[in-house]
Amino acid sequence: MDNRQKTIEQEIEYSGVGLFRGESTKLRFKPAPLNSGIYFVRVDMPGRPRIPAHVCSLSSNYKRIFLKQKEAEVECVEHLMAALAGLGVDNIEIEINGREIPCADGSAKLFLEILKKAGIVVLGGKKKLYIVTDPIIVQNGNASVMALPYEKGLIFSYTLDFDGSFIPQQTYDIEFTQDNFCREIAPARTFGLSTNVEEFKLLGLGKGITDFNSVIVHKDGKITRPISMEPAELRFPNEFVRHKILDLVGDLYLANVVIQGHIVAHRSGHSLNVQMAEKIAQGVLDLENMVAHSDILKT
Repeated sequence: MDNRQKTIEQEIEYSGVGLFRGESTKLRFKPAPLNSGIYFVRVDMPGRPRIPAHVCSLSSNYKRIFLKQKEAEVECVEHLMAALAGLGVDNIEIEINGREIPCADGSAKLFLEILKKAGIVVLGGKKKLYIVTDPIIVQNGNASVMALPYEKGLIFSYTLDFDGSFIPQQTYDIEFTQDNFCREIAPARTFGLSTNVEEFKLLGLGKGITDFNSVIVHKDGKITRPISMEPAELRFPNEFVRHKILDLVGDLYLANVVIQGHIVAHRSGHSLNVQMAEKIAQGVLDLENMVAHSDILKT
């Protein structure tokens, strides 16, 4: 694993429509210097407020991730964060002229293509690394996320289970490398259950859903496009569990560290994912404070 920090080589733009609000926004990706981190800039607001892409900015996690600093908010960052994690980008400025990240095709594939087109460059300083030395667990009922020690890098294991309804249980394990992420995880699209459709309508959400950026799973196991209700062709036989790993990768990257360990998730969603990210970020802070205290004692 290359442990050097990275950014992009040149500016690049992308415009698209958000999945939940259906509003069009434009992103401008800009290189950022060493140790500056990942942050969003709301260029449509007075003062161009900056929002760090970090767990300290978490505002909500209902069906997607919200980040907020004072009055400035940005939402649906998880697929973009997953793409940044997959390419190892630690430092980047992302200007946005609205609140919702465009959905693209419902996966991280297009964001990967955009970032690769901009070029990835090495900055030289070391990445922040968090090594899991003791098990960490967050859970809610029968849903959970665990971080376990693992010496060889990072592995994700996810079990998707709807108690026998909709689709059979899906389990997937994958070693997290750039090649594996780009090929096996990034193309997996957003999906929803047919029982969520009415809920979304009542809340006025899902205005950007199209037949090309999401898939609907019905109780009888039928898989369709969301608007035409025509049969949907999957990119992978187990595309749904792969998308859950995509979300997990993006959510955990809000800890702003490279993890060495084995992440084991069962039925988890954004809420538990970010709880694990918060625990990891706190663990990093505790270690930094210990080192700083040790240095003070030495002097």
